Amino acid sequence: MADIHRADSRSRKFAILALAGILFGGVVLSVQFESWMEDVRSMPVEAARESLTTVFSWSVGIGTVAIALAGCHFWWWGRRVRRALRFPPPGATVLRDTAILEGEAAASRGRVLQFLGVTLIFCSVAVVMGSWWILRMLGTLHG
Repeated sequence: MADIHRADSRSRKFAILALAGILFGGVVLSVQFESWMEDVRSMPVEAARESLTTVFSWSVGIGTVAIALAGCHFWWWGRRVRRALRFPPPGATVLRDTAILEGEAAASRGRVLQFLGVTLIFCSVAVVMGSWWILRMLGTLHG
C-alpha cells in the first residue's frame, strides 16, 4: 500500500473560504456590471467606446496575469516534484489525502505539471495578442 501525504485542514478551510469569497465577488461584480452597462447605453458613442475599451483592457489584463501566475505556479510545483523525485514534494501542504509517488512516477508527474505551466503561460500570451488584435480591429488602438 502506498504511503499517504495527509491533508492540511487549515489549508482546506482557507481554500474553501477563498473560493466562497471569489464567488461572492463575482456576484457583486455581475450586479455592478449590469448597472454600469445601463450607464454606458446612455453615453455618446465615443465616450461609450472609451469606457468599454478601458473595462475590456482591465479585464484582459487581470485575466492574463491570473493565467500567467497559475502557469508559473504549475511550473514551479513541477520543478519541485522533479527535483525531489516525490509527489507531493516534502513539506508541501495538500487539500486532501494524497498517495505519495516516488521515482520515475513522480518525475513524470512533475513533467506534466511543468508542461501545463508552459501551456498556461503561452495561453496568457495568446490572450494578450488576441485582445490586442480585437482592439486594433475595432479601431480603438492606433499604431
